[in-house]
Amino acid sequence: TTVNVGIIKGGQVLNAVPEKTNVNIECRSQSHEKCVRQSNLIKEVFLVAAKAIGAQAEVKMELSMKASHISEDAEAVRIAERAVSSVGLKPNVRIICGGTDASNYNEKGIETVVMGMGVKAEHTKEENIAVADMEKAVDIIQHLFKELSEKQE
Repeated sequence: TTVNVGIIKGGQVLNAVPEKTNVNIECRSQSHEKCVRQSNLIKEVFLVAAKAIGAQAEVKMELSMKASHISEDAEAVRIAERAVSSVGLKPNVRIICGGTDASNYNEKGIETVVMGMGVKAEHTKEENIAVADMEKAVDIIQHLFKELSEKQE
């Protein structure tokens, strides 16, 4: 389970306590239940801390996606493995804790996998990808299109 305090906004001047502050927090987990528990704990901490000093806290919680899991034997996984193998790479099936549209599709019963492209230093200002890795990603996508279009015939 991962918690990230991504945005803190408040105040007008440097030498005063702000009248109002907004804090945006994201919680992700491979378990929906753990994520809900952690989110509720964070909410409770804000409410109790505010009350202890005579302040008020308004906590809004929003579910943007649920943790999802599909079997390593799922057809979507097998298709992805074949596509990765087609460019001479060894597929590496693993669980990620990232927030992607795949979670929303899986929640609706559409088996979906996330495929990495060799990106380094993700979510930092140093994020990058080698041209050769990007070219392999294009080849993988072409393989996916070819295999999936042949299945439709």
